Amino acid sequence: MSDKIKQTVTNKVVLTGVVTDLELREGQTKGRDGKPSCPYVSLKGEIQFGTHKAQSRRFETFVQKLNSKGTENGLYAPTLQFAKTVKTVKVDGLQNATFISVQGEFADNPYVAKDGSLREGLKIDAKFFNDVDDFNPTLTMEENLEKFGKGQADIEGYIQSITEEEKGEDSVPTGRLKMNLITSNFFSNAIPVKGIIVPQELANGLQEGYDETQTATFFLSFVLNKSEKVVQTGGLGKQRTTDGKSYVELIVTGANPATDEDEEGALSTEAIGIALKTRAEGLAEIKEKGYQGKSSGGSSASRQSGFTSKPVATTESVSDIDDDDMPF
Repeated sequence: MSDKIKQTVTNKVVLTGVVTDLELREGQTKGRDGKPSCPYVSLKGEIQFGTHKAQSRRFETFVQKLNSKGTENGLYAPTLQFAKTVKTVKVDGLQNATFISVQGEFADNPYVAKDGSLREGLKIDAKFFNDVDDFNPTLTMEENLEKFGKGQADIEGYIQSITEEEKGEDSVPTGRLKMNLITSNFFSNAIPVKGIIVPQELANGLQEGYDETQTATFFLSFVLNKSEKVVQTGGLGKQRTTDGKSYVELIVTGANPATDEDEEGALSTEAIGIALKTRAEGLAEIKEKGYQGKSSGGSSASRQSGFTSKPVATTESVSDIDDDDMPF
């Protein structure tokens, strides 16, 4: 049983849809001597993977031109090409925007809000931007989103908790379960994925075959929970009909068999504890720095992270590199 998180944890997220916004930054990292060392490209964007605006998630990527061996990083050129040719909803309109598949992984995304509170969320650390073969240019973008838009994730994680989902003032059980996982990335950082929903038809199977502290790979779908329209009452005459609150849930669709923490390949409680302690220290540093003037976190479609109204390409000197552009 290892006290370190392995580097081969499955953490794969694929979002297929339309690019709503994108910011491009180019610059150079610093060498140990303080001089320009290596060109980099940093992207911050958003993809909508369904017809509803709630079906949106932010993605980010940071790619250096050279790898550790001093040869060109194979991701650098295609990432830069994508960034300079992409069309976004905000600039070019929905019907002209680029329809792509973004593949990446969940990454931690904490920040301090204006009120001084620490907010925790997830973002997508993107690695690949792929064309969608099924995309049909004879259809409207709404039709393409309806047919081919999707959000899926394969997440291997340490099962931190499994609880019954309850709703309403009386805390009535819904028959569904809520699960929190701790997954990781290549750098062995602990990444909590909270509030995963186990649907009623899979709840008994999960309770019988999976326990807290075990490790398993879960297959998840981003599913829209669209509330019914609400008709306001109690006023005078005919009143407005308003939309209820709509949001995306991470729904379990299946899973591989679970392994106990003392089995080969499992994530141990000791390793998770060490990683979470390191994460807590990092969160404390972020909290101490306070509000940084813009929201860079969360997975809500309403957060734009200070995006401009069109893709921006800027070339910065090494002294002007934004901390937000740097990798974890």
